[in-house]
Amino acid sequence: MENNNTDVTVSEILASFRMFDGKYKREQIDAARNLKEEITPHLIEILEKVLSDPEKYAVDDDLYDHIYALMLLGHFKEPKAHKVIYNLFILKDDLPYRMFGDIFTSNLPVILLNTCGGSLDLIRSMVLNRDADDYSKVSACHALAYCVIEGYAYRESVIEFFGQLFTGNEADEGSDFWGLLASIACDLYPEEIMDTIRQAYEDGLIMPGMVRYADFEKSLAFGEEKCLELLKRRLDQDSLDDIHGAMSWWACFNEDPEPSLPASSIDNYSFPGATGQPSAESDRKKKATRKKKRKQAKASRKKNRRK
Repeated sequence: MENNNTDVTVSEILASFRMFDGKYKREQIDAARNLKEEITPHLIEILEKVLSDPEKYAVDDDLYDHIYALMLLGHFKEPKAHKVIYNLFILKDDLPYRMFGDIFTSNLPVILLNTCGGSLDLIRSMVLNRDADDYSKVSACHALAYCVIEGYAYRESVIEFFGQLFTGNEADEGSDFWGLLASIACDLYPEEIMDTIRQAYEDGLIMPGMVRYADFEKSLAFGEEKCLELLKRRLDQDSLDDIHGAMSWWACFNEDPEPSLPASSIDNYSFPGATGQPSAESDRKKKATRKKKRKQAKASRKKNRRK
């Protein structure tokens, strides 16, 4: 890539990311992309510093370099960042959300996908970590679904793994984890685990208001090929390939939105007979974000809110 920012140094780019000033650092991000090899170790180091003192970043709303670092590393598809990202998002006490805001429920699945280098081990470990926040685990499940689209995993193996997560021991009683997991499984074509899904409804693990049993029936009627096609379309929309499109529209930045759809928006497709009902995945994201905001409104970071 031709370097059009030869007068900008890595130190200057990092300094511009450090403190939040309401401006989207478009030119500095472009400069970072031109200096990818040089700046990547520094971006990873930023996240390692966050991991060493997460409470500092959770309470100080002026610190912002970790936001740029996380998004850029996801954009770069840097596998060396995967372990520290994993460690950050399995932290307890709502720390991931307090540090990273809505990235926690919107961009994290693609960031995990992009940095995993084809290895699902840490993503699966995040799902199985009983102490991790439910929304970290759900984002990891979402990442696994995207791994199918990327060819990192077979659909059958991921669906089988999902089917093992409805025992009632994966989260606290009354958790949304199972409903959110079910909606992801629904979008991945859940034929092999329908007995498990039916039992989960009977056991009260899946709340019908979160994902309807009718959604599963429509998914099965739609067929595997079409379900995966639609999931690929959403992955394309969630992609961080256009990092400006993924970030510049955030409400915290004083910049007009990109003309294209933001990377985290969802195409509200309909299954046959759904009469325009939004997809289970669309509902999942909306409900996850709404609940998280209500629960943590006083403690959360507000400067990277989307709405």
